[in-house]
Amino acid sequence: MNCFIDKSKSLIIISSACLIFSCNNKSNNTEINNVLPIKNNDNIIYNNDNVIIYGDTTIDKDKIYYTSIKFEPYISFEDYKVSLVDNQSKAKLDFSSNKEAYNYRTKLREAYKSDTSNFAGHYTLVYWGCGSNCKSSMIIDRQTGKIYDSPSSSLGYEYYPDSRMLLVNPPDSNGFYDDCLYCKPEIHIFDEKTKTFREIKP
Repeated sequence: MNCFIDKSKSLIIISSACLIFSCNNKSNNTEINNVLPIKNNDNIIYNNDNVIIYGDTTIDKDKIYYTSIKFEPYISFEDYKVSLVDNQSKAKLDFSSNKEAYNYRTKLREAYKSDTSNFAGHYTLVYWGCGSNCKSSMIIDRQTGKIYDSPSSSLGYEYYPDSRMLLVNPPDSNGFYDDCLYCKPEIHIFDEKTKTFREIKP
């Protein structure tokens, strides 16, 4: 009789332990699958106006070299097509039309030697380095020889002979740009009537 009672107690204890272990395991799996990482100020690795990176703040931030962002253009070169590309006109350069132009006369003259327009139908866009991460530019109206200001850039330009759109700081060949103060692409449109550029934002 005593032997039977001991065996029964043993079975009850073993069964209870298995049940508890099984419930604990189920509870833990559910918790792991359903709980998302907490996003708060305590686990921000990097933060600026464009992107926030959350993660393990024990990571050495100096080892994060940069973040690349996908550029999503909101308009295209096709939206600002010109009706005709004029490669015949080539008026004499008018340095008096722009008070800064004479300071860059060599750059402007060299670029103007080209036989073709490279921007907005009948313009030559010229740019040159002005220091680290800096480029200045001007455009020449090949029909009149007059010279006009155009946007400065950090990383260059993208433009076409048959479009009035100028992409400043274009992304790389995969469409990404580095997240830095001077890397963000900008879209500028040339107004033929006022001979000025205006930036178009999303």
